[in-house]
Amino acid sequence: MDAHRKPITHRIEWLMQHARQYSESFSSSDATITRQLYLAEHPSAIAALKCMDGRINLSVDTHTPSGIIQRTSFVWIPHMYNAPK
Repeated sequence: MDAHRKPITHRIEWLMQHARQYSESFSSSDATITRQLYLAEHPSAIAALKCMDGRINLSVDTHTPSGIIQRTSFVWIPHMYNAPK
């Protein structure tokens, strides 16, 4: 059955279960050590613009541990960048 045709309660429960599994995986001691080792080997900061709703998973695309690439919002405020006269 197509996921979009399932009852909303089923879809919400699937999403909550997925979030629980991801949280457990992300919070595990193995994942923490993996992130620490990666950061020790690659100390450069990574900045990335991503979709606001998170459809692009850059960690998967770049083969980096989850949590290395942080979603960052950049706000353009034109008057802050005008040179004084």
